[in-house]
Amino acid sequence: MDVQERRVIGALLLLLGVSFLVVGLYTGQLNEIVEMVKTVL
Repeated sequence: MDVQERRVIGALLLLLGVSFLVVGLYTGQLNEIVEMVKTVL
């Protein structure tokens, strides 16, 4: 893989991660995950 392909794949993964974060914030699931992490720690 050359550098250009790695950049495209990295950008797509970053966009996917941000999209899941926004969906988690919108549905309120992120608060539950934070509470679980607090309980474990």
